This record gives sequence, C-alpha cells and structure tokens, in this order.
Amino acid sequence: MLTRRLLLGSTGALALAGAAQAAPLRAVGAQFARIFEGSEGQAPKGLAVDLLVQLFGDGVRCEWLPWPRAQLMIEQGEADILIGPYRTPERESRMLFSVRSFYADAMVWYARRGEESRWSGEFGELAQTPVAAVRGWAYGSRFERLKTGLAQLTWVQNVDSGLQMLGRRRVDLFAANDRNCQPVLQRLALADAITRCSPPLDVLHGHMAFARSAAGEALAQRYDQAFERWVRSAESAELYRRWSVDRPAVAL
Repeated sequence: MLTRRLLLGSTGALALAGAAQAAPLRAVGAQFARIFEGSEGQAPKGLAVDLLVQLFGDGVRCEWLPWPRAQLMIEQGEADILIGPYRTPERESRMLFSVRSFYADAMVWYARRGEESRWSGEFGELAQTPVAAVRGWAYGSRFERLKTGLAQLTWVQNVDSGLQMLGRRRVDLFAANDRNCQPVLQRLALADAITRCSPPLDVLHGHMAFARSAAGEALAQRYDQAFERWVRSAESAELYRRWSVDRPAVAL
C-alpha cells in the first residue's frame, strides 16, 4: 500500500516522501520536448522530471521508454506514474488522470512554407490530400471523429519522420504541435521551409496518469493534493520559466 506524507521544505517547495517504502515510485514517459526529454538508457530531463522531484523528493525514479511501452506499463501496474498523456475518453478507460493538467498544447497541421492554405479548417477538403500524423498520439475529439475520411493518412513513428516526409514532399500536411516540432525543425534545418497552419485542430492538456487500481487511486489523490499547493508556489513559477512552458492558470 502506498503511504506518503507531505513535507514543506525551507524554500516552500512540497515533497511527497515515502517514509518506509522499499523502492522509489517508477515514473515512465517518452519524448516530449521540454516536458520529458531523453533516450532509452539515459536519465531523462525536463519540466516533468523537475516537477516530480519537487513533489516526491528522492522517492521517485523517472525512466524514458517508447510511448506504447510506457502506457502498457501503467495499465499492467508495472509503473506508478505515466508522464504527460493528453486526457481522452479512450485513455480514461485504461488509466486514472490527475485532476489538473500541468501543460497544454495546440495541435496543428504543418505545411511547407507558402502552402499553409492547404488547411482551411475543414476536414472534408483533405479527403484526398496526403497527410501524416504520429502513431499513438492523441489529436483531439474532432480529429478522432473525422480521421476515417482522410483517405491518404500515413501514420509515422515520430516527429522527425513526419517533418522529413513533409520536407521531401511525400505528404502535404503533418499533424503535431509547436513544442515538439520546433526543436526538430531547428535540428533538421527545416525551420525556414516548414511552418504551422491555422486554425488549430484542438488544444489538448497534458496530465500525470496512474494505474486503475486501489494503489493508483491513492497515489493520484495524493499527487493532486500536492500539485494544488505546489503550482501556486514561487518554485513552480520558476520551474515553468526555466523550461519555457506556460504554467496552468491558478487562483492565487
């Protein structure tokens, strides 16, 4: 059974510490720029890592994994926290979500510069347009409802692949978000060739998720209580500034 006590440090930061716990909590996630960055076998970094350390102290271990594997580990009870998933009805059937999100993303189409007009906001106009999206990502209820009408939709493994396909004219639009795309565009030297389209597909909110079990529910409740206090602190404001991520609106 998970037992924790809230500790208020000298700087005002909160920590959830497992006093008699034999092993630290296992938090897993995949590549989310500025939120959770790394690669398999390397210690991850990002806003989520620092957030969990401030909440849990040394009672948590963060691990980078491929996204499908990370989700499966939460569902099977092999990990305690899934870092960063967007909240969707389908995912809520498989895992518990934190009450508050800790970041948000506008999901958008990307196009070659000068071809942004390929997206007018109407999915019906894309029926025969070659487009790409990242396998396993959530893009919002509208995309889920209308994606079956995209006759030339290609699923790619990651942002790199989608942007490269767009740059090589293998597709005309690629669905992603700025936070994940901008670092890759810079690295691939495509920032001047590819740009985002308007309007957005949707705005999605990233959460922490937990196993659908008694232990997972208890941990989710304790996380929610700690996060509510922490997100109002000066430490949280500094952490969001450090990682250039917008802090959720809070009533201070």
